[in-house]
Amino acid sequence: MSMICPTMLPLKAARLILGSRAFCLLFMFFVAAAVSGCAPKSLPRPAPPPPSLSDAARFLRFNHGGTTRESRTLELRSQGLHSWMEMDSGLRYSLDYVRSKPANQVAMTRHGLEVTWGQIRFSIEEMLRLLPYLDRRPELLAEHFQWFALTPPPLMTGYFTPEIEASLTPRPGYEYPIYGVPSDLRVRRPGQSGVPAVYRVENGRVLPYHTRAQVDLGKVLAGKGLEIAWAKDPVDVFYLQIEGQGRLHLPDGSVRHVVYGAKNGHAFEGLGNILYRRGYLTKSRRGQKFVREFCSRHPELARKLMAENKSYVFFRFDEHPSLGAIGRPLTPMVSVAVDPGLLPLGSMLVLDADIPGPDGTGQRRVHGLVLAQDTGSAIKGARLDYFIGVGHDVEPVACHVYSRVTAYLLLSKQALARRPGSD
Repeated sequence: MSMICPTMLPLKAARLILGSRAFCLLFMFFVAAAVSGCAPKSLPRPAPPPPSLSDAARFLRFNHGGTTRESRTLELRSQGLHSWMEMDSGLRYSLDYVRSKPANQVAMTRHGLEVTWGQIRFSIEEMLRLLPYLDRRPELLAEHFQWFALTPPPLMTGYFTPEIEASLTPRPGYEYPIYGVPSDLRVRRPGQSGVPAVYRVENGRVLPYHTRAQVDLGKVLAGKGLEIAWAKDPVDVFYLQIEGQGRLHLPDGSVRHVVYGAKNGHAFEGLGNILYRRGYLTKSRRGQKFVREFCSRHPELARKLMAENKSYVFFRFDEHPSLGAIGRPLTPMVSVAVDPGLLPLGSMLVLDADIPGPDGTGQRRVHGLVLAQDTGSAIKGARLDYFIGVGHDVEPVACHVYSRVTAYLLLSKQALARRPGSD
């Protein structure tokens, strides 16, 4: 498996955007950074980039000649698509979300680039109008859209919707509860002060909501009718909470979908990092495969170690297996999770990235349009999380996506020329 240094800016984008002098200075900086060590692509879900990347992230205007070349090399099949018209439903999901926002309200401001929700809406509508023509004339994307390169190039990881064995009623072999949203869980309102972000009130006292240790080991929620299902494996429940949604395979062969309902407001720490910090796994073996092997060998210890991650997620049933933060279904290999403080939900991006092959090894290029439709607690600053799909088949890919990628924000030239938010 190749080694990819996540600090290296794709040379193609850097030289075209910055010019030769600035490019050389930037290149020297990244070479120095590379000497300090590159992260292997094989490490799943590493620690996110330092917070300074969020402050430094900016969008640089990409020249028209470059965008024309880029648009002609986009490869739909790299995303499992055969026609641009297959983007129609995903774009309409984004449009529904953006239409709910005030058109004149600023959706993004970043180092001189200010964009309103009205301009994002117009950009999506223009993309929808162009879809029937893009199979034959992809260069229309260069003619009608201004491309902005995100720099530093974002770190991209992957995620998926897991499948787990579960039952809707308690029975032998299904002992680990999946909880619905508790009625006593309260979320701090805008302008409210003096209370935690997520809290409960007990005997008139405001208290932080229960931690994972209190829920799983102390069983403070047991017997209150909050269980919506029971799983076979507590590690499955742990990773279900990381992904925030999943598909439950029931004993009778049927399937139910659970999606994010709420969280307890405590900080998250990955189980791989806990095992590494406690000396049970080496740094290079923090991935899910090695974590599951350890938990299988030491089930009782694993439950105690999982409880050191104070964060807890509660679920609800839904008809769709994968819902994004926009409240609409995610599209495999098209939807991405973003930091809405950097990229507004509903944004359209052109992605150029290497991801693993179907078995999680090697690499293949993905070069196409992706849609910002989800968020994640670990997705901050110049960071993307790529939705690979649903089920065990895509897990090897999702768990091994880890590299710096090239990403361009697409905004309609006509929308940018209009008065912000005007109809």
